[in-house]
Amino acid sequence: MLQLTNVHAYYGHVHALRGVSLKVPEGKIISLLGGNGAGKSTTLNVISRLVQPKEGNFELQGQSMNKKSASEMVKNGVIQCPENRRVFPLLTVEENLKIGAFQRKDKNIKSDMEKVFSYFPRLKERVQQKAGTLSGGEQQMLAIGRSLMGKPKVLLLDEPSLGIAPKLVREIFKIIKEINKEGTAILLVEQNAHMAMEISDYSYILENGHVALEGDSKELKTNDEVRKLYLGG
Repeated sequence: MLQLTNVHAYYGHVHALRGVSLKVPEGKIISLLGGNGAGKSTTLNVISRLVQPKEGNFELQGQSMNKKSASEMVKNGVIQCPENRRVFPLLTVEENLKIGAFQRKDKNIKSDMEKVFSYFPRLKERVQQKAGTLSGGEQQMLAIGRSLMGKPKVLLLDEPSLGIAPKLVREIFKIIKEINKEGTAILLVEQNAHMAMEISDYSYILENGHVALEGDSKELKTNDEVRKLYLGG
């Protein structure tokens, strides 16, 4: 479905991505792992067209996306849920969700909002509450829900467990799995490598802007080097 081939990207003179190639097949969860500064978020931003690569190819369903803008990527169903949630704090839960559907013209927005509430019942309980008053975990639920309102074909999740209590992390990862079962492909950037590998089909590990290792997630979990560097033993 989504494919990057030999992508290079820079921040000024800093060579952030060095020939990254990866695939996100239809209906799969793919995890993108690595330490701080490895290039994970940059990869998502290249896909979202928030960062323009210097070279390389990007295709979605066999069509080149190289010249697409960020808004065109959203129209094409590639939607990013950013790191640190970035909800609109002075707007209500309902208003935040409606913003997620701002490019849509169809009549299914209300039913899709109810679908979000089925994933995250807590949001329905707080539908008229301002987003800035929600807990960190609830804001993460809202950020994911807002992304779902755009009807993504591919959902880019950037660190959904960051700063969230362990109990809520498990709940959110369970819901990510449910969203995938409904047909949405997911590219998951996550520091919690154990949880990411637990729910993903395939994993890429970035080091210094290039893919150092890749493979079936369950197989990588048994790799001694991966266990030592990313899984705590």
